[in-house]
Amino acid sequence: PIYCFGATKMLRRVQLPVFIENLSRILKISLCLFFGKLGLPIPFRQRLMYVMGKTIYPPLDIESGDLLDRQAQEMHHRFCDEIMRIFENNKDHYGWGNKTIRLV
Repeated sequence: PIYCFGATKMLRRVQLPVFIENLSRILKISLCLFFGKLGLPIPFRQRLMYVMGKTIYPPLDIESGDLLDRQAQEMHHRFCDEIMRIFENNKDHYGWGNKTIRLV
C-alpha cells in the first residue's frame, strides 16, 4: 500500500448548490467541479510525500465460493490496516500531527 500526503491540496472543489448535491445522490454519481491554477484543471504547486507500506502478498492457493470471499475480505482488511499504520507513523513528518484518517 502507498499513501500520498498532500494530494488533497492539489485541486480545489467548487461548492455546488444543494439541489445539485441531492441530484448527485439520487443519480448515485459524483457531480463535482474542481479547479487549480488560473481556474484550470492544472494542479497547484504542493509538496507531496509518498510513503510505502509493507508488501501484502495474496494467498498462493485461491479457492472458490465462500472461501474466496473470506480471502478477499482478509486481504482488504490487511490493506486498510497497513494504510492506517503508515499514515499514523508518518503524518508528523508531513506536519499533519493533528489529522486523522478515516477509511470508508
